Parts: sequence; structure tokens; C-alpha cells
Amino acid sequence: MNNPTFKREDCLILIVDDDRTMRYLLKMAMEEEGYQVIEAKEGQQCLEEYHRHRPDMVLLDALMPGMDGFTCCQKLRSVESDVYLPILMITALDDQESIDQAFLAGATDYITKPIFWSVLSRRVNHLLLTCQALRESMTLNLKWAKQEQWQHLNQQITRQWQQSFQIKSLFQDCLEKLQIILKAERVGIHRLDGKLMAEAIAVGYPSVKTLEWDKIILLTLYQSQYEQGETITLDFSRELDLCEEAIAPFEQLAVQQLTLMPLVIKENLWGILWIHYCRSCYHWESWEKNSLSHLRDLLAVTCTIID
Repeated sequence: MNNPTFKREDCLILIVDDDRTMRYLLKMAMEEEGYQVIEAKEGQQCLEEYHRHRPDMVLLDALMPGMDGFTCCQKLRSVESDVYLPILMITALDDQESIDQAFLAGATDYITKPIFWSVLSRRVNHLLLTCQALRESMTLNLKWAKQEQWQHLNQQITRQWQQSFQIKSLFQDCLEKLQIILKAERVGIHRLDGKLMAEAIAVGYPSVKTLEWDKIILLTLYQSQYEQGETITLDFSRELDLCEEAIAPFEQLAVQQLTLMPLVIKENLWGILWIHYCRSCYHWESWEKNSLSHLRDLLAVTCTIID
């Protein structure tokens, strides 16, 4: 393989065919190429195996009893968020209508029986490489778009410095945009005297206003780390070394992951920027952590200007 990041032994292929002999031949051919293989003998089983194992590619027979390959392909596309999943339809049908039906159903490519095994091997390899390249391109595009959002947010704060502004209004506007960028369910800023400066919440999630502020920022546990500028991230889906009293407020808020970032002014702790994820845990990339730290520094400077 020309792409050093592509490893066949890491690729799982789902083979779907009601013909046991054909499944065996396809399995042998793919395993000889170095791929891992799982099998299904009809459409419904294909959907179940797909959800269970999330394969990297599907080799799908068009004509099967019960749910045929065309319907199965449509169902895979309707539930699969990865638009680049390669689905290669394999069938004895070679008329134009069947080919058109396969692509309309969402097939990535189409190959007819009898199978030329060298052609199949190259087609599978090509589709997996193309799929990987498209995913990497999409990831880069998403990263660039998010970096642009961070840049606009930082520029907005800097511009507002040059104008007359209220700190609470600036914080609120900033947090609303930050919540969108990070796709968090809840973000907020508490001042060290307990005042909630601003809070941005996704629809359907409760505010922290009714809860004790020092427990929301875990002040008793982490004040010394905050004063040293240390950011705290806690994953509540794992077992944490926290007492029941400390965990209770976050269970009430359905928090799965919590990030607490200190706002330090002239070496004095001014407040805490906190971020709640309730539906899932967020994977922080290093550049995002740097962007958040830069934003934290801008907010701290803003507090200095006001104070």
C-alpha cells in the first residue's frame, strides 16, 4: 500500500450474501488480502452485524430472500452518519436498470458476477483508500472551520475592548458563541465571590442558578490548583475519587464531563470558567486546549480592565 497510515489488518469488511459458497469464497479472498471479515446471510442480519461491529466496508449481494441488497443498502445509508462508508454491491444483475437502482440505493460501487478476483481486490483497496482520504479531508475542513470560529470569537472580544461595554454582556455573548463552538450543553463563569457572571445553556437543560456556586466549581477540592492556573477535567462516566456530596450536584445536572478553568488576574484567582457535557464526553485536541487557554487569558485581561 502506498499510504503508510492504511493498514489492511485494521480494516473490517462485512460480507453479505445468502449463498454460503459465495460468502466463503469472498471471505477467503479478503482474508488473503489481509483484511478482517465478518459475515451475514441476509439483509436484516447485515444491519444487526453492522451496528454491532461498525465495519469499514460492506460487500453486499443485491438478490437475497427477505430484505434484498437494494433495500438493505438504503437502510444502511439512512442510519449511518458516515457518508463515506464504502458499500460495494456484488450481483449477477448487469442490466442498466439494476445498476441505476444500486447507485440510487446508496451503493458506492457495483461489480457483477462471475467475479474476477483480481478486479475485486483492486476495487476494495481503491474504495477503502478513497474513503480514508475523504474522511481525512472532512476532518481537516471541520478543524479549519472550528479554528476560524475561535479566531472570530477572539477578534470580537478584542474589538469590544475598544468600545464601551458591560462585562456581563460581553461574557454572555462570549459564552453563547463558545457553547456553539464546543457543542457543550452548558458553559458559565462564576466569580470567586459566588456571583454567576454569565451562563449559556442548550435547549432542554437546567441552569446552575439554584445550586450552590462553590460546589459547581468544586472550590474546596481544587482551589490550590486553580490558584496555580491549573485546568481540571473530570469524566463522570468513570469512577472518580470524589465524595458523594461533591458528585451529587453534577448528577442532578446530568453532567458526564466537566472542565473547570481558572481566571487568574495578577496572580490572584478571580473566577472559574466551567464547561458541562451531558450527552457524551468531549475529546479535547491539543490545539483546542490552546485556543481555550488563549480565550481564558483574553477574558482575564477583560476583567483587569473592568477592575
